[in-house]
Amino acid sequence: MRRAILLSAGMFLGCASTIDGTGGLDGGRDAGGDGASRRDAPADARDVPYFDTNAYDVFREDACPGARPPAQRAYECDPLSRSGCPADQGCYAYIEYPTVRCGSEIYRARCFEAGTTATGMFCRSGTECTAGAGCFVTGAMNRCLQLCRLDGAEPRCQRGTVCEPTDLPDFGACQ
Repeated sequence: MRRAILLSAGMFLGCASTIDGTGGLDGGRDAGGDGASRRDAPADARDVPYFDTNAYDVFREDACPGARPPAQRAYECDPLSRSGCPADQGCYAYIEYPTVRCGSEIYRARCFEAGTTATGMFCRSGTECTAGAGCFVTGAMNRCLQLCRLDGAEPRCQRGTVCEPTDLPDFGACQ
């Protein structure tokens, strides 16, 4: 999955704020500062890190002691073959997250009214997408992506796309 990361030009040009708050490349007059620079700061001020590494406590207790219960699967239909639903509905897979601490997910698939948003278009929920697709977070915002089998069986992705894993263990998405 491709992700775009916006980097500030200041990260490469050294345009970070200085200790005395003057900013600019070195805080000098040429950079719009008042002539003071970080080099002019007292030695103990120059050694202060920008980020205090001891500022955050780390909680090291195991959040879920013992074995966590295995995830459950409760499929009422097949999102890939679109079988098990009336003609005007589509089968949509989703995750039901645990309501108790250290619970397990339930992977579900149910029939809902078929969506009309085509594959590759923007979406807000999985049931907006046409049958056989789902709404996924991508590097290009939420998009309807065609579902596929991770083992390479039918239905396969179109030429130029790859079946990538998703949060749903039994289904991938063509990207």
